Amino acid sequence: MDDLEFSIDDELFRVSQRRQPTGMMSYDFAWLNGPDNGKYGFTVGFSVAWSDPRAQRAPEQLMDEARGFIEGFYEPGGIGEEDFPDHTPDRTRRTGDQ
Repeated sequence: MDDLEFSIDDELFRVSQRRQPTGMMSYDFAWLNGPDNGKYGFTVGFSVAWSDPRAQRAPEQLMDEARGFIEGFYEPGGIGEEDFPDHTPDRTRRTGDQ
């Protein structure tokens, strides 16, 4: 899979597929306009081999992973509130609707 770039609620992501040293599949999500100057992201790993079709994810499934991450990040008590209190959603930063 080539890198996939998309936007979820104005938050920009790039997803890359990676073979783990164990031969299992991972997807690395780089949050391009996220906290820490765009160096923050997350990884979704699978306990099936790289070659196993069950490890492959469609773009829609990867977008759903990012959507769930964003929702959890910004919810009260989420990672954003705890670890990045000065970071606001991109749509808020652009419109000034804080």
